[in-house]
Amino acid sequence: MINGRGLGAALLVLIAVTLSAHAAEHLFINSSAISLSHPVIVRTGDLFVPLREFGLWLGVETATGDNGLQVRSAIGEHNFPLDAFPLVNGVYYIRLTQLAAIAGGQVHQIGDDVYVECTPVPLNSVESDPTCVTARFSAFVPYRLTEAESGRFVVTFYHTALATAPRQIAVTGGAVQGMELVPGNDDTAVLTIITTGGSVPAIKRFTAPGFYSVSLTFDHHAEVESQTVISPTITYHELDTNLGAGPVLIRYLYIGNWAANYRLVPAVPATGVGTISDLADIARAYGAAAGINANFYDTATDDPVGLLIVDGVIMSSNYQRRAALGIDLFGRLTFFNPHVAIYLRTDTGKIPVDDVNCPIGSNEVIAYTPGYAGPIRTGLTAGTFRVVTIRDGRVVAAETTPYVIPDRTATVVVACGTARDRLATLSIGDTATLGYTLDQGNLLITNAVSAGPLLISAGNDVLNPTAEGFNPNSYLVSGRAARSVLAVDKLGGLILLAVIKNSASVGANFHDLLTILHSLPFPIRDAIAFDGGHASSLVFRDGAAYREIAAGGKVAVGLLLIPTKQ
Repeated sequence: MINGRGLGAALLVLIAVTLSAHAAEHLFINSSAISLSHPVIVRTGDLFVPLREFGLWLGVETATGDNGLQVRSAIGEHNFPLDAFPLVNGVYYIRLTQLAAIAGGQVHQIGDDVYVECTPVPLNSVESDPTCVTARFSAFVPYRLTEAESGRFVVTFYHTALATAPRQIAVTGGAVQGMELVPGNDDTAVLTIITTGGSVPAIKRFTAPGFYSVSLTFDHHAEVESQTVISPTITYHELDTNLGAGPVLIRYLYIGNWAANYRLVPAVPATGVGTISDLADIARAYGAAAGINANFYDTATDDPVGLLIVDGVIMSSNYQRRAALGIDLFGRLTFFNPHVAIYLRTDTGKIPVDDVNCPIGSNEVIAYTPGYAGPIRTGLTAGTFRVVTIRDGRVVAAETTPYVIPDRTATVVVACGTARDRLATLSIGDTATLGYTLDQGNLLITNAVSAGPLLISAGNDVLNPTAEGFNPNSYLVSGRAARSVLAVDKLGGLILLAVIKNSASVGANFHDLLTILHSLPFPIRDAIAFDGGHASSLVFRDGAAYREIAAGGKVAVGLLLIPTKQ
């Protein structure tokens, strides 16, 4: 991916052109004069053209994305903020030279005539069977689909040239009854598909180096899916569908045989537990290939809510029995509903700890792990505290004091009220380590993240919000919102999925997530929902940059996909 703000460097490869005010009347693409429904504009000697309309003829597709304008061509994809281009009468305009650079073309002026040279993409083949028609190209091309009349669909591919013979085919035995492929005007190809009445197309697009395809499968469930190869093991999917309440935009990564190439790692912001950060910043700090948001968090304190264990250190306890994802020493995943018991392990036994990394309440023992940046006490706690500071498995300070001074380099255990007696025997030099036990899962689990609910377990639907402490009538359960999901399939694949909620997508509730998971072309074995709403976020490395999908709000915990070779 090329960031829109950095595209200026690409323009240096173009021949500098000074466009006259008369150029708007003499505009050509590959020697063909172009007629536009929106006027060309000349400002301070620069020629501006309507981005969406003119871009089609150069093989450029423009869509309003999650965080701005997504502009895609055969040479790559670019993301621009909405204010990157002038808006005239509701139409985005772009400098002709900039648009040509995006398309991989060049601009020349001869007198009052302006020529854009850009080589069309070959359309290599088209195939048809009783249910599907597929067109294959050497690179990406945009298209427009219209239903000319009931059962007759016309697909116009722009900026392409036939590298296969025109053809007309009759088909029997399914929804597709026939198709015709002919060259159109001005570097276009026209594909006409005749179907049985009432058929609607599910459209899938697939992109890989040197290859691009558009498939139209006809059934009675309209959807559009685009698939892009991000790396040899990761594909990015954009699925547009309708679950009955309105359009839904679904974005997900599929990582085949993921355990052979990656490990899953929970991570908190660089500023510490009890703070929030952009998921992309967390992923960038770890060099992750991808990441998804995990735990809920308390909006008043930014503390994680639900089980969080990172490299054997417990940073947040479970909330009731909400679902968690456990990761053991060998990278194996466990989907479960655990309860955790926290304690200090000492020479004389285990000292119970009530919680970790949260404001202390009356008559409690709370442990604060290194790096915790959240609040330690509230105005409700008074009197003196017993404070024990532990570093490298040894008590380095133990005192009774009216003040609690944070130490982000050590484990600090604080007790108040009657709970002070639990720490009374600890003194400087004693051995002490913070530990935990889980009543579910194997003993080798060293990392865990939580949110819930659990959606699928061992191939069976197990959604039960009430059992996990959710109010079934709450918006969190039944409302259609942005959502995040992690799933594994029976083939060894990993799925990181986000449902978008914006003006173009109604979002999903927990039951919708089951419908979505069962519609994917993978046999789902286990699946868990993570925090949704504003925190829902999916990021992945696309070239040298990170691309962020869904709501993109700040998160307290990210679950990262780290290459095992780094």
